[in-house]
Order: sequence, then C-alpha cells, then structure tokens
Amino acid sequence: MKKLTMSLLVVVLSSSVAIVNAQQKKKDTITQTKEIEGVVVTALGIKREQKAIGYAAQEIKGDIITAARGTNAISSLSGNIAGIQVTSSSASMGGSARITLRGVSSITGDNRPLIIVDGIPFNNSNFNTGDTARGAGGVDYGDTSADINPDDIESVVVLKGGPAAALYGARAINGAIVYTTKRGKGGRTQITLNSGISIDEVYKMPNLQRLYGQGSQSTFDTATINGQVYNIPEYSVDESWGPKYDPNITYLPWYAFDPEFSADYLKPVPWVAPEHDVKSFFNKGVTYNNNISISRSFEKTGVRFSYSNIRTEGIFPNSKLNKNTLNISISSQLSDKLKLDAGLTYNLTDAFNRPEQGYGDNAVAQKFFQWGARSLDFAKLKDYKLADGTQRVWNRTAWNDPTAKYSDNPYWTAFENYTTDKRQRIYGNASLTYNITKNFYAVGNLLGDVYSFTNDTRVAIGSQAQSGYTLAKRNFSEYNYELRLHFDKKIGNFSINSFVGTNMRQAKSDLLAGQTNGGLMVPKWYNLNNGFSSPTVTQTSSYKRVYSLYESVSLGYKDTFFIDVTNRTDWSSAIPDAPYNYPSISGSIVFSNLVKASWLNFGKIRGGWANISSDPDPYQLVNVYDVRIPFLNNPRFSNTDLARNPLLVSENKKTVEIGLETRMFNNRFGVDLTLYDSKTTDQSISLPIDPGTGNVTKQVNVGEMRNKGIEVVLNGKILKSDDFSWDVNLNFAKNNNELVSLTSDSKTLLLANAPFRVGVYAVEGMRYGQIYGTDYTYDSNGNKIIGANGYYKPTNTPVYLGSYLPDYNGGLRNTIRYKNFTLSALIDRQKGGKYFSTSHMWGMYSGMLDKTAENGIRENGITLPGVISDGNGGYKPNDIVLGGYDYATSHYNVVDAANVFDASYWKLREVTLSYTLPKKLLGNAISDITFTAFARNILTWGLAWDIDPETASYASGNVQGLEGGSLPSTRTYGINVQFKF
Repeated sequence: MKKLTMSLLVVVLSSSVAIVNAQQKKKDTITQTKEIEGVVVTALGIKREQKAIGYAAQEIKGDIITAARGTNAISSLSGNIAGIQVTSSSASMGGSARITLRGVSSITGDNRPLIIVDGIPFNNSNFNTGDTARGAGGVDYGDTSADINPDDIESVVVLKGGPAAALYGARAINGAIVYTTKRGKGGRTQITLNSGISIDEVYKMPNLQRLYGQGSQSTFDTATINGQVYNIPEYSVDESWGPKYDPNITYLPWYAFDPEFSADYLKPVPWVAPEHDVKSFFNKGVTYNNNISISRSFEKTGVRFSYSNIRTEGIFPNSKLNKNTLNISISSQLSDKLKLDAGLTYNLTDAFNRPEQGYGDNAVAQKFFQWGARSLDFAKLKDYKLADGTQRVWNRTAWNDPTAKYSDNPYWTAFENYTTDKRQRIYGNASLTYNITKNFYAVGNLLGDVYSFTNDTRVAIGSQAQSGYTLAKRNFSEYNYELRLHFDKKIGNFSINSFVGTNMRQAKSDLLAGQTNGGLMVPKWYNLNNGFSSPTVTQTSSYKRVYSLYESVSLGYKDTFFIDVTNRTDWSSAIPDAPYNYPSISGSIVFSNLVKASWLNFGKIRGGWANISSDPDPYQLVNVYDVRIPFLNNPRFSNTDLARNPLLVSENKKTVEIGLETRMFNNRFGVDLTLYDSKTTDQSISLPIDPGTGNVTKQVNVGEMRNKGIEVVLNGKILKSDDFSWDVNLNFAKNNNELVSLTSDSKTLLLANAPFRVGVYAVEGMRYGQIYGTDYTYDSNGNKIIGANGYYKPTNTPVYLGSYLPDYNGGLRNTIRYKNFTLSALIDRQKGGKYFSTSHMWGMYSGMLDKTAENGIRENGITLPGVISDGNGGYKPNDIVLGGYDYATSHYNVVDAANVFDASYWKLREVTLSYTLPKKLLGNAISDITFTAFARNILTWGLAWDIDPETASYASGNVQGLEGGSLPSTRTYGINVQFKF
C-alpha cells in the first residue's frame, strides 16, 4: 500500500470525538483556495455556488439512494439528511412514507415538504382513509411519490427551511426536496444495466405464548359424535385462555368435521403447540429489480433513455406489485443562443392484494396478535375451502355449525378477499433558454404531471363480514407555465445574479367512487350492480388556479460577502381577493477568505429569514349544498357538516435561521451547523359549532405553532490513500415543538381516536401529537398505587401520555474503500416519541402474548410492583396476588399507559458490499462490472416492546402513533450486478 497522506482530523463517532494524529507531507505554504466550493441546485432549479447561498441546503448523490437498491426514493433519505424524519413501514408492500422537515408546523394541514423532480412540482397524495390512518383497518396504498424511479436520480437537494424554499411559494411552506435526474453525457454511447434480486423475511413481530391453546377455560368441553365421546375446544372463542398443552390429551381439531378431507375426519390429535405457527403464514418476499439506461452525448446534444422494472412478490400470500418506468430526456444546444432541455417519464404501478392493516375484518395481524387461537396449525389452515367453494373456518360457531363466529380463515382472506390498484402516470418538462445577450437570457418552462389511480376491494360471499365490493377512480392533472428573465454579471469585485419570473399553475382532481349495499347477490361477480340494495355512488371534482410573480437579486462582493433577496406573489383561486407575498432575505460571509489559517480550507457563516403562507384547499370560503342519497327516488340536498368561512386566510410561517459551514485540515473534516426558529400562525382548523346552525364544524383561523431546532452534519475522511479510504458522515437533528396557542375557548383539539382507547390531540402549551388516556396513579415517592382488586389504580380522567414526535434523529454512515472493494453501513437512530399499541392491549386481554403465560402466571398469579393502602392514610408494599387472567384482561379499559411504548430505536438501516472487477479483466467491450451484496433493516434494537415503532404508521398525514394491528416488519437481503458498456 502506498504511503498514506495523513493529517490532524476531528472525527465524531456517535457520541465521542476521536483525534487522529498523523504526519502531513511538507508544504512550504498553504494558500486560500479560490476554487468554486461546489455547485448546488436551488429553488426553481437554478444552480448556485454553495458558498454564495445563505440557507441550509444539503445534497446527496443518487448513488447513495440506489446503493442498497431500495425501491422508494423518499424512504431512502432516512438517516442520510439532517432535519428530515421518514417513517416508513417495511411490512406493507409499497406502503406510505411519512416525511417531515424540521418538525410539524400545521395543526391539521399538510406537514410534508414539496417534492420537485426536474423542476416539476410532483404531486404526493395519499389516498388512505381516516380509519386506515388511525389503525382502524384499511389498505395502505402508499404515496404517489413512490412513482419516482431511484435509478434515474442524479442528485437530491433538500431545501430545509423558508429562506431556501420561499421562491416555490405556498406549497413549500415545509421546505422542498429537489430531485435532479440523469442526463446524457460522456461523449459516447454509454449503456448501464442493473439486475438484482432481494429477499424479504419477517423480522419483528409480537412474541406469542406457546403453552396454552384456544378457549376461555382450562378444561375441554365434550361432545358425543356417532356414539363416541371427544374432547372439544371452544371453537367459537377467539381467545387463548384454554387448557395447557399436554401430549397425553387428544381432542378434535377444527378441521376434523369435513368428510371430504378423509385423513382428518373425526381424527383426534394430541393437544400440543402447533408445528407451523404464525410465521409460517408469511412468505419470503422476493423483489426483482432491473434497469437499463442508454445515454449518448453528441457535439451539442445529449440524450438518455431508461427503462426500469420492479416486480415484488410480497410476504403476504397471494400479493404482488409490478412497477414499470420509462424515461427519456434530451438536452440540446439548438443554436448559439437557444438551448432545449426536455424530459418525459411514464410510470405504471400495478398492485394485487396489498394487505389490510389495523383493526379490520380482513387484517390478519388482528387475528394473529390480538384475537385468535394459539393452537392453530397453519399448515392445516391452507386448505381453506371446500369443494363447493364454502369456507373452512377455524372459528366455528360450534362443532356442528361451521359458520364463522368472529374470524375468517387467514388464507380465505388472502385468496378471496383481495384488493387491486393501478396507477398510470406521465410527468415531464420542456425548457427553452435563449441568450439575448451574454449576460441577459430568458427561460421558458412547461411542466406537467398527470395520473389516474383506480383501486377496489372485495369481501367474498361466505366471509364472516358482510360481502361487498368497493371501487374508486381518481384522476389528477397539474400544469405549470413559467417564464423567467435572468441577468447575471460580474463587475470588478462585484457579482449580480438576478431574475424576474411569472408562473401559472392549473390543477384539477376528480373522484368517482361507489360501493355495494346489503351484501352481494352473485358469488365472485364483483360489480357495483351486484348488491341487494342500490349502490352508493359519490362524485367530486376540484379545480385550482394560481398566478405567480417572483423576483430574486443576489449580490456578491469579492467572492466573500453575499446577500440574496427574493419575493413571490401568488394570486390563488382558493382566496381570490387576497394576493400573498412570500419574501425572504439571506446572506453569507466566506470568512476563510478573511482569516489566514493554514488548517482552514473553507469557512462560511450564513443567515436567513422568510415569511411564507400556505393557501387553503379550494372551496373553503363559500357554503354549498351536499348531495345526499335519494329517498324514495326523490333527490336530497343538505348543508355540509363543515361551515365555510369567507374571511379565511392562509396559514403564515416565519422562519429565521443561522448556520456555519467549515472544511478543515486539507478538506479532511467538515462541519455544517444550523440553528432555526419558525412560528406558524393563523392555523386553519375546523372547530365544533352548535349543530342548530345547520353545520357541525366551522373552518377558522386560530392558533400558533413554534419549532426551534438544531441540525448538525459532520464529514470526516479518517484515512485516505490511493488504495484505501475511510469516510464518516454523521447527521443529527433535534426539534423542539410547541403548540403555543389554540383558541380562547378550547385548549385541545382531537386529531383522531384509536379504534377503542386513547386519542391523539393537539394541546395548547405542549408538543404536538399528544396521546391522551388513563395513566397510573402514584404516591408521593413515585410508586405506582394498586387498588383493592390487585391491579393498578388508574387516573379518573385521560391525561397526557406522551407525544408521537421524537426528541431527536440521527444517522451515521461509514464508508470504507480498499482497492476495488467498498463497504458502507448506515446506522439510523431515533430517540423518544410514543405510540399506543392496540395489539398489545388485546393480545394481553385474549391471552395471545407471551407475557400472559410466563413465570407460571396463569396458575400462580402475579404480585405487581407498587404500593397499596395501609388503612391509615399511608401506603405499604403490595402483597396482593392477582390472577393471571385478571392481570392480562385489565390491559383493556383500565390503565391505557400499560399499552403506550417509547418509540426509540437503533437501526442498522443498510449495509452494502461492492466489488468492481479490475479493468484489465474486462477488455474493450465492457468498461465496468460491479457486484453488490446489500441488506436493509438488518438489525433493530433498543425497543420498548416487540414491534418496530415504524410499523405503527399507516399513512403520511398528521395521525400517527396509533398502532391498530401491524404486520411484522421485514428485513431484506439481496445482490445486484451492474454492467457498464
């Protein structure tokens, strides 16, 4: 190995600072660099020198996004960007990825950042229902941002605050994530082929007991069948408080009553734990990920074409997802003065049988972890249907009545009650740049985003729930027409970059939805006309138009002092009489040009201020009538539940931030530090009003939310030589959130209730997302008080149990390169936050979880730690023995805090190991072959309970922290090979 070039480094590894001392090669003098300190894509796709911007903008390259072959370009940001929080359930096939920047600033509005792809404002809708979000059952269809193809990404820039994103206006009130895709380059034809396969396997799930079977009592019932007496479990009970397993006892299982299965008919079997348990129900998911791109750069033209196919067979039986993406882009210098840049992407996502989650009829997690029979052998459940098509039910009403009591056979759910969804999307841009003079040029952009989304659900005849069919069709389109005039010039020590521009945005969305009523008449015919009653059909349309005018002036002096002033004015059809201005000012000083220090390569201090407003959705100002279901063939119209407000104004957010950027020790160590403070006022929420007015709620402007925080990005090159390098990147972010005020009359606002207990609230004077429920009571010494019944005494009313917002997030990436090998690992950390678990509540109640059977609790009971009354006004240590059944069932409707858990975690988020074949082995036809082994979500530790806290999220909105019945989390292993020609 060649001699290492070493220098003094400061390296931060998780919580320690290591100083690496080494000898640096002699240099007579070290002069200040005059090179451009990097170029970054800023708002409106304008490229700026990093040193000249006065706000936080963090960039990562596309190879970071694709290294572990993740299929979601949003989820792949987790742990890589300071200040960003991504909550993405790994269990749901293509599920939602909730993303926030610098905390939550709106009480009921959208708190997600704006997504931009090649200048296109990218719609990121989520169509999950309110019940799905609160854990009450439903399918997680994911976000439409899943249509971004990771293989097409060149780089990602996160514009974190108002000063960075103000030019985007109202939709960027929460910042912006700017994706730039790849373009043709290289001077010759380049072909890149990626082909890989990955395996998903079940990882984290509730631990279940394996000592007791189905029933509510410790003994069997008996039944005389054909003159013989058999032990009969309580088939109709979906709990597991039944007899303890004993191989010397035999019984008739649920599958022993169907003559056509002669091997099992009336055949007793030993009463033992099942050989094939819950995990055997889930498959090993398989994803095939293939991409080919062809690019060519001619003298004045660059062209790139790519095609990607991602095919997933999920862990849930009979589920699959197929996604195809076509992309073509062209950049051409049409003449000395005219340049064309255009791109078009087509995406088709086709999913079959995305699993239901939460507390729902078709949510198998509810049947596996909350209610069920721990004596079920899943190998026997696979024969879920008789020859006549009727269901074979484990949860029989009686031994001689096969009607489903509470639960369907899970394989019936997977193969009969399935869902489908399909989304087709086309988005693209066309840009012309015309140089009027050397320093004066015009830019015209046409930007479009169009998609259709269709989904349906089925409940088959013979299911425990009423049969039915639902269908929804959505269409969305948005077009932006933009024109800008730029003037850029350097005059002596001064520089100016300026532009004025205008934009017109037109957006339209439509929904047509229907559902059958009264059950289905004809089996397996899923049509809205197949119900016993007339179907319910709803149709809505939404239109919005926004005209914008924006200006920007950036001044520089001696490449050291910079100041930016921008303003955007929007005229929105949602608030037609009130134009809104979004001003910002920011500046930076490159102090490394002023301070002569041999160890300092680059240093900049920066600061910025912005004022942005978020205009409301359409149709919030004027009351309209709601069309109701006809009565006796007569049309009906009614007031809507929500009273509109003609005085409604936009939510307003003011942000101030300061920052420091340095690179030191021959660019071996870098720091990016940001402090910010934002205040959002005129919150737009709906408050309850007197129903006598004809409405239930009214939209009003009230409240103030504040976020303060710190973001730290550290980069260190620990070792570096021709053959070996070790790079470390650390991201850390802490946000302090407070709902400063709500209304003069009300201090709390309910966001959502869990299916049975607790609610998530916005509470004045506290952090957003408060979980409220009953808590333990404590004596003066902090001991839990136990009542005369032997269980903990609850508070009389619901109290604060914690917020779902974390205390801080961070990510640590280590990348080690040795010759042609590269090893990279990302550790993701979340500290704090809470979630309520319905699975824990009912899993304890029904005797499913391991804690209901450990330490002989069912036979011997349990003495809970705490104190009881001593009869004299004081307390003494608890000595009451509480029955195991009473202890477990008290997790429902007594102390909700027993089911609230800390959401902290450590994750080994991803590991990649790649090897590039030496050039001398490849010849002239192939320029590069790289083999990569990768793994995602490999290890999760530091958990307060069995499940991964990220799986307690079923949508990307403000309702979080309510686990209603989650599928297990997964971990992924895979290999990929890349050819470059």
